[in-house]
Amino acid sequence: MRTLQLREGNMTNLIADRLAALRRLMHEIGVDYYYVPSSDPHKNEYVPSCWQRRAWISGFTGSAGDVVVGIDKAFLWTDPRYFLQAEQQLDDSLYHLMKMGQGETPAIDQWLTQQRNGIVFAVDPRLINLQQSEKIQRALEKQNGKLLALDENLIDRVWKDQPPLPQSAIQLQPLQYAGLSAEDKLAALRQTLQKESADAIVLNTLDAIAWLFNIRGNDVAYNPLVISYAVITQNEASLFVDPHKITEGDRSYFKKIPVHIEPYEGIGKLLESLSGSVWLDPGATNLWLRDQLKNTASLILKPSPITLAKALKNPVEQKGAREAHIIDAIAMIQFLHWLENHWQSGVSEISAAEKLEFFRRGDSRCLDLSFPSISGFGPHGAIVHYSATTDTDATINDSAPYLIDSGGQYHYGTTDITRTIHLGTPTEEEKRLYTLVLKGHLAIRQAVFPKGTCGEHLNALAHQFLWREALDYGHGTGHGVGSYLCVHEGPQAITSRYTGIPLQPGMIVSNEPGVYLTHKYGIRIENLCLVTEKFTVDDSLTGDGPFYSFEDLTLVPYCRKLINPNLLTSEEIQQINDYHQRVDQTLRDLLPANELNDWLHEATAPL
Repeated sequence: MRTLQLREGNMTNLIADRLAALRRLMHEIGVDYYYVPSSDPHKNEYVPSCWQRRAWISGFTGSAGDVVVGIDKAFLWTDPRYFLQAEQQLDDSLYHLMKMGQGETPAIDQWLTQQRNGIVFAVDPRLINLQQSEKIQRALEKQNGKLLALDENLIDRVWKDQPPLPQSAIQLQPLQYAGLSAEDKLAALRQTLQKESADAIVLNTLDAIAWLFNIRGNDVAYNPLVISYAVITQNEASLFVDPHKITEGDRSYFKKIPVHIEPYEGIGKLLESLSGSVWLDPGATNLWLRDQLKNTASLILKPSPITLAKALKNPVEQKGAREAHIIDAIAMIQFLHWLENHWQSGVSEISAAEKLEFFRRGDSRCLDLSFPSISGFGPHGAIVHYSATTDTDATINDSAPYLIDSGGQYHYGTTDITRTIHLGTPTEEEKRLYTLVLKGHLAIRQAVFPKGTCGEHLNALAHQFLWREALDYGHGTGHGVGSYLCVHEGPQAITSRYTGIPLQPGMIVSNEPGVYLTHKYGIRIENLCLVTEKFTVDDSLTGDGPFYSFEDLTLVPYCRKLINPNLLTSEEIQQINDYHQRVDQTLRDLLPANELNDWLHEATAPL
């Protein structure tokens, strides 16, 4: 298909040209609105550049935001984290900013019910999941409208210099790190399929595929994933991937399992041939995949069983997580020591994040960062998902708290840590708020809870001390974390929203309460924790249980100068001292310089 040529010019003219080219195509095929979500066919958190269509058509580069282009108007929906960025990057003569989360702006499906009757709303079916498509379809039906799933993405037809699909080679995740072979994982999956009377399951989330086959890659920034699809039946397993990514050694590995290697584009043909009952995860599977199942007798629409299986880390993965956090802690301590001694010579938010990356990558076992570091000084620390740019890059000094949220990728596991520090003399308000956040953090860590407890049952523990002071934070308290996979994974979470997912031994979850004063500073404290068994049923006089608790994986001291001991109970002080003693004992013989040991000894001294 001929690519439409676009005039060069400044960004406003460039976006205007792109919209005009898209609208010409829309007019040709009789489309009133074209939906351009930020997602890709595999629901990646970090979208490869070849699929960043929403950024290309709008100029808005935030990670969350969806575009609807009409014949006369274009709209971008995003949440409060990105309002300022969207206002700066969008031209209001071309786009109307739809501010979500304010109680006034309708979601896209609700907005559709307010449009005229009979509209045609076109989508690339690879970019919306089954739940989204159902909501949009219901909304359109109320207006006698039509959801049109197009075979070809219209943006791709006008994007003349669209990058190609990533071409990184597959890497095998050795059993010494995975802890469970692909053969064993497939056997367990097939037992689940049989139990649910499913003849096959279709997988399109890349972390599920990577976990199942014990493979990794570099197709997605920060996440060691391979762009692929997979279909598993009782008798066969098929991996749909670019064959150029696979070496002869890889082919021998897959042949032994066995796994059939098919071209990435071949997934549709196989789906057309499937019959019987096919399991699809409605929150992950894209609409295009479902539409290829032309001969399927029935669909089983349930969350993928791999999501929970992946979250339950086996003993080898648990051991690896502990090892990864020791390596990561050494880098963090080097960074904190360096920053305390060099900030006066001029250190910015960006250069600080780069220095932390330098310390992480100084150990060859660090393979990548697990997400872009959030390095925020003063007012920027109050922006939960702040990303420093050359325009906003602030110099770090001793006048306000500095927040650094970062993580690394290791064969052993994935890390995520936030520390808030102060390089000068904190105010009483700063110490009070830090201590209130720390109290909530400690309350989560010390929680003991019975089997069946979900994250939402524990969430108030982290908020309680802030609530007593008429304070709060709007983000979740905890998210799941993968094992050399994605830094954000489910199904578990510690949050105010309903999950219905009990916390179980082997799950890794973050513990990250915070408080944010707009235009002043932000405070967040984050450790990763492993859910472990605390008491068995036999330990209970009432026969209840088992009971679970959390083991800290993160091993980095808190900021002593921000702690107000007068706001802590004796039990909380003991908790901090015990944690610091563990940090000191674990790391003191592993640090590469005596001055680091001296720093650690002082940072972990008893309160």
